[in-house]
Amino acid sequence: MICYAFPLAHEAEEFLKICTQKEQFSIGNLHCTLGNFGGRPILVALVGMGQSRAGENTETIFQYFRPKAVVLAGYGGALVPQMHVGQVTLSTNFTSEAVQPFLRILSGFDFASFCTTDEIIGTPARREEYAAATQSQVVEMETAAVADVVVPREIPFLAVRVISDDYQQVLPVGALAAGFNPAKGRATPLRLLIYLALHPREFKPFKHFVSGLGLARKNLTVFLQQLNDELPSHW
Repeated sequence: MICYAFPLAHEAEEFLKICTQKEQFSIGNLHCTLGNFGGRPILVALVGMGQSRAGENTETIFQYFRPKAVVLAGYGGALVPQMHVGQVTLSTNFTSEAVQPFLRILSGFDFASFCTTDEIIGTPARREEYAAATQSQVVEMETAAVADVVVPREIPFLAVRVISDDYQQVLPVGALAAGFNPAKGRATPLRLLIYLALHPREFKPFKHFVSGLGLARKNLTVFLQQLNDELPSHW
């Protein structure tokens, strides 16, 4: 059984729609779905946003399940101008070598180095700083913590990110914080509306950010379908 892990429900929503024979349940803060995807049994786990929560919930996965491989998928930010919203990337610095042979015939993705941080990188200036300091092209908030749990268990690990915000984009950090409760792993629309009413200048950048998520999620799901078809049937 492969575990497909996503930080947030929004990232997994389209993926879950095409799964069948679904059984949903929670183990503490870990929200799970057992189902069938492309003819194979899988576990879909929402590990949460940020390194601490994602690491703890990945530990919980291994307390209750014995996945033969873990695919971590979600949104990421571009640290370089060459990457654009909707572009699917695979980590060169976290993905296991055991996965590499199964990626050769896949299309619709690019390799990139990932940088994991608990900070939302919201301006071109900060992206440039992170790119220079880490020699990475994509920034995200969970991969290192999940890899720390999975890799020592010597099972294949694949880290996938689709670009949700490009290099030039200025993110409405306050609006994003108001619109989501990471502790509970769910959106807070009322709090977001109040925040935007008090900070109207963030409405336009928030709308711009949200407008790209549909393409990003669609491209991510299409790639995961391809990937699932190529990975070994005994995983």
